[in-house]
Amino acid sequence: MRIDIGWPAPGGATRPAGFDARNPADPQYDFTRADASIVAARGRGLRVLASFTGAPAWVDAGGRPDSAAPGTWKPSPAALEEYGAALARRYSGTFPDPARPGQTLPKVRAFQVWNEPNLAKYLNPQWSASRAASPKVYRAMLNGFYRGVKSVGSNARVVTAGTAPFGDPQAGGQRMQPARFWRELLCVRITRGRLRNAACPTPARFDVLAHHPYSVGRPRRKALNPDDVSIPDLGKLTRPLRMAERAGRALPRKRHGLWVTELSYDSNPPDPDGVPAATHARWLQEAFYVLWRQGVNTITWFQIRDQLPVPSFAASNQSGVFLHDGQAKPAAQAFRFPLVAERVGRANRLRVWGRSPAAGRLTIERGAGARWQAVRTITARRGATFSVRIGRRTTRDRLRGRIAGETSLTWLAR
Repeated sequence: MRIDIGWPAPGGATRPAGFDARNPADPQYDFTRADASIVAARGRGLRVLASFTGAPAWVDAGGRPDSAAPGTWKPSPAALEEYGAALARRYSGTFPDPARPGQTLPKVRAFQVWNEPNLAKYLNPQWSASRAASPKVYRAMLNGFYRGVKSVGSNARVVTAGTAPFGDPQAGGQRMQPARFWRELLCVRITRGRLRNAACPTPARFDVLAHHPYSVGRPRRKALNPDDVSIPDLGKLTRPLRMAERAGRALPRKRHGLWVTELSYDSNPPDPDGVPAATHARWLQEAFYVLWRQGVNTITWFQIRDQLPVPSFAASNQSGVFLHDGQAKPAAQAFRFPLVAERVGRANRLRVWGRSPAAGRLTIERGAGARWQAVRTITARRGATFSVRIGRRTTRDRLRGRIAGETSLTWLAR
């Protein structure tokens, strides 16, 4: 579960006197809501990605223009380092819980610094004249936060901000295209159509690169602009990332993970402009599969429950796997037990992929009229993905998975 815990430090234009920002017990911090959310999630067996966006006004660099919201203007890397140290200490698994005497706060294993830094809504400036500015600003922020988290001996992962999928094709706008943003941050450039390493005096430090690959249409539809990145386009990010790893531009020297920390479609019902509920469920599964094929191993769907249409459907999100009243959509079953089948090359074979909700013997069944016949049985681990091949019988095979009394939705393999 991705939880926005904010930056619960004192506000104001100047740093508060006597504030020890590295100390999570400083009385000027207020972690009450963050603590409660994390305790509630961990108590239900959920792993937590603690995320935050925006800074207290005193963290901004000087000279912030009126067009930039407070907390978005070149936030101080030193302040982010202090906050990273405070978070890593508070959620180390050993810090006393003020609300539960005698108990400790849960351990958080992943922290995400910022949201969609390629948008002026969250980070400024995006451009300096016609040159990209936000990647350099964010690299300094990321490195400061990384130093803070790791300074206390934490083994928690530092996850980059998830970038927005679309940007303005021309320089100087309010949105930078994500592929360009990451190339600039990772010190990779395109020369004569090929990726090449560029000078990089301060390489980026992080454990996981994150992105938000929203798509206009079905999950296999590519983004129209070359530097936009929808669901099937993650190679635009992984290629420069792997090049940066080899060149020491992405530190530490290891293979960095790739996470999708926000993704969804709105459904109808309730949103009259959303996709039908059955399509909503199918696209959720297909998106998971397409992302898995590209190396993504962690996805947070936005969101669990629909918002109310306040002030309108267009201004709110109806993308949950539950309606606002708690009634499950078909997407809830698809989220718990996704299953996708696709033809393999020109052969008369199907690849069946899924994620098992339980451990045990998982059976893949094919529909034959009103009956279902077992075609493959495998041993599955709870929460683990599987990928197997089976024979293709018709041009519209109906397939499903069954394990431990649970059944996936039916997948129509075309």
